[in-house]
Amino acid sequence: MNYIILDLEWNSAKGRTKLVRYPFKFTGEIIQIGAVKTDESLNEIARFNEMVKPVFYKNMNRDVTEITSITDEDLEKGEPFPEVIKRFKEWCGEDFAFITWGTEDTRKLKDNLEIHNMDYSWVPEPIDAQIMFDELVTMEDRNYSLSYAIWKMEIKALVAHNALNDAVNTLLVMKEIGLDDVITWLKEEIEFLNELEKEAEIQ
Repeated sequence: MNYIILDLEWNSAKGRTKLVRYPFKFTGEIIQIGAVKTDESLNEIARFNEMVKPVFYKNMNRDVTEITSITDEDLEKGEPFPEVIKRFKEWCGEDFAFITWGTEDTRKLKDNLEIHNMDYSWVPEPIDAQIMFDELVTMEDRNYSLSYAIWKMEIKALVAHNALNDAVNTLLVMKEIGLDDVITWLKEEIEFLNELEKEAEIQ
């Protein structure tokens, strides 16, 4: 099994009246997919980094641009979501688990697949690196940001709020915590998620 450390950037509506509400409330359109693929020992295998040209929120929300530095010109260089996601799915391979900081990224991924009338059953429940950081480092039962984790671990990180950079930064945090502890924790999470999946199939 490989681990896919995934991070997404998404654009949002420029005001409540511009929000897509049908067939569901669509709060974020993916504009960048960044990911790092590793083996089970967290050795890096490959990277994925592609921009997506949006069709629902075509112009950058100013607040999103301020955070990500992504501009309308950058979006023009992107490719349609169905094409990018097809390449990403092939890149992920057959046997993998997602690792994300929090769980919002995979929720947004499923929303984007659904609104494009694409299958999202292949998207697994993610392993939450945010919880891992709390259980192995802070032990405060709090959801700390990736930027806090970088500061706490005194890591020389890449510029934040770029999808690929944040995927790399997440891997750096995991390695700084300690490979043995993190690898053990990941294996236990995989077992836990597999049990949940089996229970869901029975129900």
